[in-house]
Amino acid sequence: MFSTLRKWLESDELRIGISELSKMSQTSPRQLRYWEEKGYITSINSDSSGHRSYRLQAVVTVEMIKYYLDQGFTLTKAAEKAQDRLTKVQHIRTVFSKFIKDSEVIDDRYVLFTIGKFEEKNERLLIVHDLKKDTLDYHVIVGCDPIDYAAYCTKKT
Repeated sequence: MFSTLRKWLESDELRIGISELSKMSQTSPRQLRYWEEKGYITSINSDSSGHRSYRLQAVVTVEMIKYYLDQGFTLTKAAEKAQDRLTKVQHIRTVFSKFIKDSEVIDDRYVLFTIGKFEEKNERLLIVHDLKKDTLDYHVIVGCDPIDYAAYCTKKT
């Protein structure tokens, strides 16, 4: 049912023109061209007339930059924060798409993910994805004390 939508979102064929992106994001075409000059976004020329169009990734980046600009950040800092956020989202997407075993939605309110067998014992699940080895580690943490993340990253190296 969603395979067509997924293919569109993952493909490079879904594009939007600079005018549409400008209207959607409430930025001027001039701003978008400037952001492109600075390397914050990338357009594609879809025809010989040189009209700019943008892939979905650029649309998301524009929205994030605009969000951070509206929060009072400089353009440079907004673009940096947008890129950091996109990188984090991509890592999360990679981990969840590869390693979640099952998911369930109950009453359009609760989303449950199965990552092994755990019981309620005041435990937290720490997920460590090793980018170099492309492996995933799970650590069950008992209690509410702060987690020393670095210690868990160095346990397996």
